[in-house]
Amino acid sequence: MIDPLTSFDSAGPAFYRALSRIAAVTGPGRAVRRGLENALAILVETLGYRRACLELHDLPQEGARIILSHGKDQGLDHLYGPAPLSTGQVIGSRRSLVLQDIKDHPDFLGRPPEELTSLSYICVPVTVPEPDGQVEGFEPVSRTGVVGALSVDLPKAPMVFLEAQREFLSVVGAVIGNGALRLRDELDRSRRRPAVAPQPVETKPETGEPSAESEIITPVAASKSMRLVLRQIAQAADAGDPVLLRGEEGTGKETLARYLHAQGDRRHRPFVRLACGDKPAEAVLEALFGVQKGERSKATRSRRGIFELAAGGIVFLDDIDELPLSAQKQVLRIIQEGFVERLGGDAPVPVDARMVAATRTSLEDALARNEFLEDLYYALGVFSIFVPPLRERTGDILPLAERFLEEFSRRTGNNVRRISTPAIDLLNQYHWPGNVRELAHCMERAATMCDEAVLRTYHLPPTLQTGESSDTEPSLSFGEAVADFETELLVEALKKARGNMYQAARNLRESYRVVNYKVKKYGIDPKRFTPGRHS
Repeated sequence: MIDPLTSFDSAGPAFYRALSRIAAVTGPGRAVRRGLENALAILVETLGYRRACLELHDLPQEGARIILSHGKDQGLDHLYGPAPLSTGQVIGSRRSLVLQDIKDHPDFLGRPPEELTSLSYICVPVTVPEPDGQVEGFEPVSRTGVVGALSVDLPKAPMVFLEAQREFLSVVGAVIGNGALRLRDELDRSRRRPAVAPQPVETKPETGEPSAESEIITPVAASKSMRLVLRQIAQAADAGDPVLLRGEEGTGKETLARYLHAQGDRRHRPFVRLACGDKPAEAVLEALFGVQKGERSKATRSRRGIFELAAGGIVFLDDIDELPLSAQKQVLRIIQEGFVERLGGDAPVPVDARMVAATRTSLEDALARNEFLEDLYYALGVFSIFVPPLRERTGDILPLAERFLEEFSRRTGNNVRRISTPAIDLLNQYHWPGNVRELAHCMERAATMCDEAVLRTYHLPPTLQTGESSDTEPSLSFGEAVADFETELLVEALKKARGNMYQAARNLRESYRVVNYKVKKYGIDPKRFTPGRHS
């Protein structure tokens, strides 16, 4: 292979091939973010760059920033992202930057010595086209026409060759700028989409028939952390990549998966759910991939798996960490190739389903124990969203409680209109180990118990009650309570030791002097506990 970096003869055709492929993957009809990622991969694979980085600013709103990178050393990409000083200089000046020798530039301090001596650096602005005349509905992305910077680390070469690379990358920056416009519009549509989405069709994995539709409502997001979760879901909604929801049991991961389905362009197609830990391994494999009738499977009829049943929709795999390794390999193949192979079958079946997975455990720990495939872990990590526990988003407790109360009051027919202030205090003070699910059960019980218009503290479960709310606060002072406790311990020890003070001290693991002092302080007569003696 001729190196296009060191040969004028090979550079022209290589540039043309790379540019053609980049225009194809970022063109209309393609997923924008995936197209930009593929464009960076093409630069690295076609032109031999060490790594390529793209930084986009103020999309879809001011202050937002998107960073993408691709390199030959995939595990190190996150360490060598866009150089902040050089990209800032390029974006601010709208002029490209070429560094033949990077070792003296402050952006590259800390790089390995072999990189400092062997690499050059080019950074070009990512520009957006200006409309020809007045175009109705067109909003400029930025005042300067620059939305970011494209930078590459490449093998050190003479300046004349680096200048040819700079001119080529300037053209690539303009092509990516067109993609940036589409990305801006796509993210803005997701951000402004109405809260109540069209109702999706959910499919039962066992029968493949549509189940009863349920209303998809916007998850409560009064807290900053949940607003971030919904923002991430909005960004991921229209993409085709897998989504991984991580969080404790009961945090509402399935609700968020349904919300993502309702927000995306697959919302009119089925939503199919499978709990990976609820069935034996063989049943899970059959539900996932289906069964082909025949001698190998010993099945009398063929059955489709959930990836076939989804048919353009979404497959939600709950507790994916509990999948057997053999099933994990098949799921990875579906993500990478878009084919599923039924149990007992030998012909791959094409499927079109987006995967959303959830886990309540650490996949990193499962990786370390060789219980989870590394390739599947990275495939799921394209959109990894952490759902915080309820105790870390206390601002959501009251809005969630009110929503649940309204729903359960409507079911029970009780006209409960509000929650009293002391009851609100109890809800906010509780630590909610069961998260949103526990809160829902709590409000269901309260709505059933409440026979008035106001929900009060005594309608809440006993686990939430405090001494103040239940009128069982201790009447003793702290000192009096300690004295009563010590007296009870001393009496019990003396009873066991039959009045022997030395033995009682040993049983209490305390010195005789301290026990003797306490006995006299509290007026206890040890002779009362000696057999045959009475006070």
